[in-house]
Amino acid sequence: MGTRTRVYRGIVASALLAVVLICSACTREPAKPTAQSSASPQEVVICSFGGSFQDAQRKAFFEPFERETGIHVREESYSGEYAKLKAMVDSGHVQWDVVDVEHAVLLRSAASNLFERLDDLNLPRKDILPSALHPFGVGANYYSTVVAFPESGAPAPKGWADFWDTRAFPGPRSLRRGPRGNLEIALLADGVALDKLYPLDVDRAFRKLDKIKGAVNTWWTTGQQPVQLLLSKDVVMASAWNGRIWAARQEKPKLGLTWDGGLLELEWWVIPRGAPHREAARRFIEFTTRPDRQRQLAELFNVGPTNQRAFDNMPAELAAALPTSPQNRARQTELNATWWSDQEEGLSRRWDAWISAK
Repeated sequence: MGTRTRVYRGIVASALLAVVLICSACTREPAKPTAQSSASPQEVVICSFGGSFQDAQRKAFFEPFERETGIHVREESYSGEYAKLKAMVDSGHVQWDVVDVEHAVLLRSAASNLFERLDDLNLPRKDILPSALHPFGVGANYYSTVVAFPESGAPAPKGWADFWDTRAFPGPRSLRRGPRGNLEIALLADGVALDKLYPLDVDRAFRKLDKIKGAVNTWWTTGQQPVQLLLSKDVVMASAWNGRIWAARQEKPKLGLTWDGGLLELEWWVIPRGAPHREAARRFIEFTTRPDRQRQLAELFNVGPTNQRAFDNMPAELAAALPTSPQNRARQTELNATWWSDQEEGLSRRWDAWISAK
């Protein structure tokens, strides 16, 4: 066989092989995206406040969402730090897809363009409280900061004035570290009426805090800390989130709380700008607004739903025990997140100087 013939046959064979490969590719199913792909919806990283609260969220939201969608939920926890969120977004290395934030953090972060817009989500808007809808967040639940204490049979504190009364209620206390909430608490203890708190008299609040500072042995930074301190009897009373006390109701000693002077706040789901799994994050937030999911969270953790259909078929006893029930809400005030979004940066510096001073 001549050289020319062999070359010709080689060209023909190569062409036939190419045709076969092309046809095979045309009939093959397209490859599915891997979990590592930035466009893949196969994972969502959710950051919340840890402890018994995140345990309840896992049962009400994370696990059923994963079962229904096949999207794996990976959990992280933090203590609500604005600076941590801001540093993550500003660096361009966003590790969280969904974050649970406090209301003042939502407003402050939205003003700094830290979050993705969420006003086009597929939500049951007619059922959700208008106050729980924001262009950059979706309201997750209502909770309260309250006076908590071990139930011992002795007279129980009835509010923040008793928290300051170390003669009638001797023993160490615990408060959250930071100005937000503590300034309101101090003013309520000093006799300011619930409906007269804002704008806060900051100097008066710090003067009142001066009087309790020596009795505070722990400035807590995580929501589970006051519960642990109360159960171990390291403190006789503490500021605490009502749901944490509810979740510990089977523990010994039994813990109690008073709604008088409670600070009611709205918690939010947000998506940090540049989150790697944004589509999965959006699907998750939509899922959390379902009434059955919010009803289960209320059952597990005593927080107020934002979807009013969650109250359908809710036991009357549970509805009456929530921080948003009419009788409990009347004894509280709502923390003014707008005021704090404007003031928190400067007041945090003042707080740090105050807490460090002898």
